[in-house]
Amino acid sequence: MTRAHEGPERRAPRRARRIAATTVALLALSTFAVVTGASPAGARTDNRSKTILFVHGYNPTSTSTDCGGDFDQMISWLRGQGFTGSMVKVGYYSGDTNCNVNLHSYGSYGDRDSWKNIAKAMSNYVYRNYTSRGISVDVVGYSMGALISRGAVWGSQKGESGFSPPIDVEDAVTLGGPHNGAAWYSNVCLWGQCSQLKPGATDINWLNQNGNPQGRAGTDWTTVGSYNDAVVPWQSATYMSIPASNKAVFSNVSHTGFIYPNYMHSSSVVTRAGNALTYAGQ
Repeated sequence: MTRAHEGPERRAPRRARRIAATTVALLALSTFAVVTGASPAGARTDNRSKTILFVHGYNPTSTSTDCGGDFDQMISWLRGQGFTGSMVKVGYYSGDTNCNVNLHSYGSYGDRDSWKNIAKAMSNYVYRNYTSRGISVDVVGYSMGALISRGAVWGSQKGESGFSPPIDVEDAVTLGGPHNGAAWYSNVCLWGQCSQLKPGATDINWLNQNGNPQGRAGTDWTTVGSYNDAVVPWQSATYMSIPASNKAVFSNVSHTGFIYPNYMHSSSVVTRAGNALTYAGQ
């Protein structure tokens, strides 16, 4: 049977329907972009030009930490490795000094609140200043700063109340982070910030609901611990569901700088961190 030829009068309605369908699809995409407020996430970039955020750890004796004292040496060594991007020292105690930003500007929490509340502010800071503008960042979290950083990625990925929409953290390095709790003696802490740093704490258990949380375009985690860390056992410092190649344990590195240099003042650790901040699977 010969198929009848379709004249212009039959083709026109179909063409109109296709145009209408395309218009609706474009409008839907535009509406989505406006609602989410974030630019599309980019592909992974193996370079040394991204912004790096440095998050300090818990201070048991005061609500003031010197971000420069913690990170300036590490930043200098990273510059020597060829890193050219912005280096942002992130504070979260009201009395913090030599920091580039304070998370109190991005959330409502008390200085002695759980690190999870600080993680909410961290997610909002990253989202507003970077993710919403299409910028991916790298993160270095030391001690409790590791939990704040990981919690910011996990809470935003999960869509939990108080957290931002998902954030774009490409590489994250944790240094002596108590992912499964601090040393055994932390169990004597029954209240305050330290009570959520001990093994089995509610917020530690929440964090470990996901052993490898991911940012908008994926996050490559590297954990660093030390056999000589008396504050966070190396088993806890590396307690994430990530490949073994992304876990590093050193000797002759301490948590606080007593006897041995701490993580940020060990050139070997900083070299390892630099590789992890540059390449995937390091």
